[in-house]
Amino acid sequence: MPNFKKLAKLYDHHAILALQEFVRKNSVYDPKTIEKGAPYGKGVKSALDYVAELGHSMGAKVDLCDGHATELTFGEEGPIIGIYAHSDVVPISGSWKYPPFSAKIDGEGKSRRMWGRGTSDDKGPLIAALYSCKLLQDNGLLDGYRVRLVAGGDEERGSSCLEYYFHELKKEPSVYGFTPDAEFPLIYAEKGIAHFNAVNKVDLRPIVAIDGGVVVNAVCDKVVVTLPIDRKFQSHFLEKKIPGDINLAGDIMIVSFKGKSAHASTPEVGVNAMLLAFKTLGEFYKIEVLQNLANVLADPFGAGFGGQNTSKELGKATYSYGLVNYASGKLCFSVDFRFGESANPDELIEKFKAKTGMEIEMHGKSKVLLFDKKSPLVSTLMKSYKRMTHKFFDKPLAIGGGTYAKEAPNCVAYGSAFKDHPGDIHSPNEYSYSDDFLAQIAIYADAIYSLGQVAK
Repeated sequence: MPNFKKLAKLYDHHAILALQEFVRKNSVYDPKTIEKGAPYGKGVKSALDYVAELGHSMGAKVDLCDGHATELTFGEEGPIIGIYAHSDVVPISGSWKYPPFSAKIDGEGKSRRMWGRGTSDDKGPLIAALYSCKLLQDNGLLDGYRVRLVAGGDEERGSSCLEYYFHELKKEPSVYGFTPDAEFPLIYAEKGIAHFNAVNKVDLRPIVAIDGGVVVNAVCDKVVVTLPIDRKFQSHFLEKKIPGDINLAGDIMIVSFKGKSAHASTPEVGVNAMLLAFKTLGEFYKIEVLQNLANVLADPFGAGFGGQNTSKELGKATYSYGLVNYASGKLCFSVDFRFGESANPDELIEKFKAKTGMEIEMHGKSKVLLFDKKSPLVSTLMKSYKRMTHKFFDKPLAIGGGTYAKEAPNCVAYGSAFKDHPGDIHSPNEYSYSDDFLAQIAIYADAIYSLGQVAK
């Protein structure tokens, strides 16, 4: 077996520079700049084009996939080992230590890290996987199999990029594959995910408007409410030390409620600004609809409406509320519902509807992903991880997050986050440790090479 740790060190400097350039590209979905060849906007296109440039410079065969993804193929013949990563990132929210697209590096030794949106999710892992491909190619280790790295452009909004890649372009699925978009050692099971809006015509006077959140799959961390000036409410807000602030503009009062963002797979670690707003306004103005919603939705595991479910492999069902809007007598908020293998999602959604009194608009549902731990894919990747890290007692994981593994056949999530180094994805001050990044290059090179030997 080649010494991948030693070989990976030769690529560290160039890989870091490539990642910095990549992170500096604002690849948030932008509907205002959509055009032919850029279905997700100019920022995402710029990021996908950069991946294409890197791949071309490394001698890969490049396919731009009509702007939905960038496909890089290394090797000449044989079965395909697939790597599925993404170039798009979630929007910016919260307060940052450094500008979110600066790719600032600070610290020394094991504390050295790069800060910026995408460093962990998923630009860092993508670049690590790309340089592992270059490592294998440069050292003549792609004999008898090919590696295909697919950089998608729309993972954060539901993975329409891979839907297009496989179903419109009819791309060949890999024999074995992984997505470097979760955590080590390996994800053998992922919760099912349902996205829907809760909508209703309601009278929330004196509230004029409500607007909050940045994406469906993150806990709402800020809500702005427009009201007529009300000195009593202003005093109440200050006395109760409600997180947020109030600004006056003529006869209007702009009230901001502040929470704490978190990934929708773990809403319990966030603080939902929407629920804070509903509770505060509902109680002060005696608005029954908001009081009911604040109570019913308070528990992220669904206790308020009988939505609890615990599965053996995947644990508790969760409910996260990301976007909220109220205007012209219509209230709408998004729900990110995640569930395990024993759940009946339709039944739980009906319970939500009955208790909240809201109408439901479905926007997509994915099934539970569950792999046999003894399968060639899982067992090979686990052996590779243990060989490279010497963490012989680590076991494959089940998670609440959803990854490309649900979109790409014969695929599991494999890294890239290490235990106790989560990277703060979808949150302010996302980061990646430099030592972790180098380790990822070596691990992925070993994993691809090992899968190639099994596939031949």
